Amino acid sequence: MSVVPIPLPCSAAHRIRIASLISPLKRVRPRAPFYELSAHRVPTLWSLYRSLLRHAPGENIRFRVRMMFRKNQHVVKAHSAKEQLVMGYKWLESFKRAEQGDIKFQNIFSRYERMIATKREKTAWKMRILEAFNWEAKLRSRPIFKGSFIRPSFDNKLLPRLIPQPAHITGMIVRRRLARDRRWEQRETLKSWAHDLRHESLFEHALLKSARGETVGAARHMKGRMLGDHANRCAGEVVQLLRKEHLLWAPVYTGGAKSEWDEPFLKRQAELKECMMRDISRYRAAPPAGLVLQGKQARREKVANKTIQRQRERSGEVTAATIKRRRSAPPAHVRELMTPKQLLVDRVIREASEGGWSGAVKAHMGVYMYMPEKWKAEGGWEDEEKKKLLDDMERKIRAENERRRKHSKLDAASLTE
Repeated sequence: MSVVPIPLPCSAAHRIRIASLISPLKRVRPRAPFYELSAHRVPTLWSLYRSLLRHAPGENIRFRVRMMFRKNQHVVKAHSAKEQLVMGYKWLESFKRAEQGDIKFQNIFSRYERMIATKREKTAWKMRILEAFNWEAKLRSRPIFKGSFIRPSFDNKLLPRLIPQPAHITGMIVRRRLARDRRWEQRETLKSWAHDLRHESLFEHALLKSARGETVGAARHMKGRMLGDHANRCAGEVVQLLRKEHLLWAPVYTGGAKSEWDEPFLKRQAELKECMMRDISRYRAAPPAGLVLQGKQARREKVANKTIQRQRERSGEVTAATIKRRRSAPPAHVRELMTPKQLLVDRVIREASEGGWSGAVKAHMGVYMYMPEKWKAEGGWEDEEKKKLLDDMERKIRAENERRRKHSKLDAASLTE
């Protein structure tokens, strides 16, 4: 095994001199990131950004500069930030050359200005179209008040029944139900704890009585308020005994300490009772007069809208309600027992038409129609003169057809001869 020689003093001194020369050249990383250093922020914001905005050839190019800085303001990699800064200083030099009268750069930036303006206009139109689509989607799913109400309960007062129901109303009702369940569970827990404390207080009272040679009756049959009153009386007796006899024994659950144990329970029970009273007042609250008037007006508007819808259907327009009614049918167990004729009649009854054969079928089945005589007027059966005129026209047409048929037969016979 070889022995490592000890370095000479001159060699150690030489190493120390080299280290002193190299240490100042060593790279020192700052504790703060580069984007928080003034050495980066001041030149970038005050020299580069403001100069770019000042020397920009047009408003659209100035807008582009702002957007690029806003896009790259969250760059945290040093090499990526350096690339963007190099490009920014290159832009600044080009802006200054165009400002000094360089025709080439002026033409380039003029074309660039028009390109950005066109792109901004296209983007603005896309945003307008998107906003219009979003507004139409919002209108399709907007809540509609048809005049019905949500009955008052412990969770809500009288509310308008909106279709579809907004999420915040559903969330309010659900949160109140869950909170009431939690309060009820907490109330039962507090009652159990208070029951245990009363028994502990009675146990200490019985212990003190037994030490003095007195008999104490059992309180197992007592419950609720009766047990609490009995515990309070026993606590009062303990306080009087401690005052008279100056005993060194200090009670933990009875005597003067009982009120300190009962205080947080009583306070929380009072809060729970207040919450319950608010629920009851919410259930018993009188309906707002304004809301009732709005409900009546909504019902009138609903009837008016349905009337207009029926008129549109009678005029021949096919609405969503028309298609839905046409596609409906009797229940499966009823439809299975119906004959083809009955199915056809049922399909006719579900149509919107009140004239022609459909109207005749509906009149025969006793279906209510807005114009019950319309099917007769279309067929000419309501007016006797029109009926006679149509019969004469039918006779003439039949006679002419018969004459032409005979004439065609005679011509065919002569050709064969």
